This record gives sequence, C-alpha cells and structure tokens, in this order.
Amino acid sequence: MKLAFWTRGMPEWPVNELAANAVALGYQGIDLRCTRPVDGRPSDGGNVSVAEPDESIDTIKHEFATAGVELASLLCYITGGHRGTTSDWPTVEADVREHANFARRLGAPRIRITVGHPADGTDWDTHIARLWSAVGSALDGSPGVSAVFENHPGSANAEQLLEAAVRFEDPRLGVLFSPDHCVVMQEDVLDLIERYAPQIHQVCFADRRPVQEDLARFDGEYYHVRYEPCWPGEGIVPTRKILGKLADRGFEGFISLKWEKSPVFGHNLPDGETVLPYFPKWMAELGFRASDGPALA
Repeated sequence: MKLAFWTRGMPEWPVNELAANAVALGYQGIDLRCTRPVDGRPSDGGNVSVAEPDESIDTIKHEFATAGVELASLLCYITGGHRGTTSDWPTVEADVREHANFARRLGAPRIRITVGHPADGTDWDTHIARLWSAVGSALDGSPGVSAVFENHPGSANAEQLLEAAVRFEDPRLGVLFSPDHCVVMQEDVLDLIERYAPQIHQVCFADRRPVQEDLARFDGEYYHVRYEPCWPGEGIVPTRKILGKLADRGFEGFISLKWEKSPVFGHNLPDGETVLPYFPKWMAELGFRASDGPALA
C-alpha cells in the first residue's frame, strides 16, 4: 500500500512544488484535481486542466519523476456530477474520453469519474450500466488509463459500485472506496472489503464523528444521525481494522487522504498544513507500511 493526498483543502502550493513537498512529508503519491480551464487556467481550485499545453505537461511529469512521487489519480468532474441528472450518454462518453486522453498524456494511471444519479424515469441499475458502458468505451482510446468511481452520499453507495465492477468484468473500471461515506450511508466497511477487495482500486480516507446536537433525532418515522468530518482517529471509521483487512486481502493500491475543508463543509477542520505531516505518522502507528509494489490498475 502507498499513501497519497487530495489537494483540495490542502496548502495551495504550485503544481511544480507539490511532488517535492509530498515526498518530504512521507507520501508516495498525489491526487491532482483536474478541471476545465477558464481564461487559460484551471477553474474551481483545480491543479491542472484538460487543456494544459505540452510544455506544462512536460514540466509536471519532470517534477514528479525527479521527486519519485506518483500521480495516484486525476480527480475529474464529468458531466452530471453528484448533483445533476445524466441522460446524454454520448456527451458523457466524449467528456470521459477527453479526460482519459489528458491523463494518458500526463502519465496518470487512472481518473476518478463522478457517478451522478439516475435521470427521471431511470433506475439505478440502468444508470450504472450505461455509465460503465460509456466510460469503458471512452477508455478504449487511451491504453494504460483506468477509471474509478467513488461511493458518495447523494449518489451510489459502495455496494452498488462494487457489485457493478464484478458484474461487468472490465479490469479497467473499479471503485475509489470511501470508508467514511460507507459509515454515513450505513454500510459495513469491513464486510465490503472482505467480499470485494479485487474491485477496490484505490481508497480515499477521511474520518467522521456523529454530530452531538440532535443526535439520533426521531421524526416519528426515522431516526436521523448526522456526521461531520474530524481529525483522523477522533471519529468512528475503523481505520486500524480497515488497514488489516486490506493487507489480508492483498491490497497494494493507494490510500489517499482527503481533507475537504470549505466554508460549507468541514469548516471545523484545521488547515491542511497541520494534517499533512501528521497523517503518515499516524498511519505508521496503526501498522501501515508503505510498499514499493505497483498500485492496482
């Protein structure tokens, strides 16, 4: 296994400084945020855009190679997203194809694709089947690039995506497994790893704790439990057990720290400068040891 981090919520270092800073802090990889360009620059806090010129791509590749740091993935935001309904599948396929081609040019092994949710009149099984088909077709033009789908509240849960990876049997397509989202969506994290480890191509880590105000509020029909992001180890994500289960099942991919601090989410979190040096040390205390083996494709 290897450690990486998402750049969202972290120090706003220039891309040409990211790799050197990562290795100094004990990371083996970085997940770059890839967005559309606005006025020639990546938009929405992106590190790179799909329109990067060859000169910029060469510089990024050189900096990462010199530091000995890998591109764990490109975090891409495909048409539809978590808040939109997706029904124009040719547009989705074209969008994924463009991002996959950019990943190939940059040397990134995988792209994270947003799952979205079914359009009106479409069920989840149909939505996921069409998504798998569109992404698989889009990857055909970019050999060596794979895609992962993240389980996320408001979108598909982990079991839906893991079952799809088994059902469609495309080794290029797997799951970016998010244990804290499993907790929020009341899934058994350890059972999912036990049953679906080969389909987990990457893990993104954050911790969560129940919000004490109105904890388990009952509305007359359901009990409601809310969770907030928190400092690693202060929440209820069973990290030590997750590491052990992944190791037992032969997982060799990246575990990426996500620190989604913004004015509307995670505002209680300290700045990324604080957690970045802490996370590798804390993971080592839990028994994590970085491997030199290849990340899962």
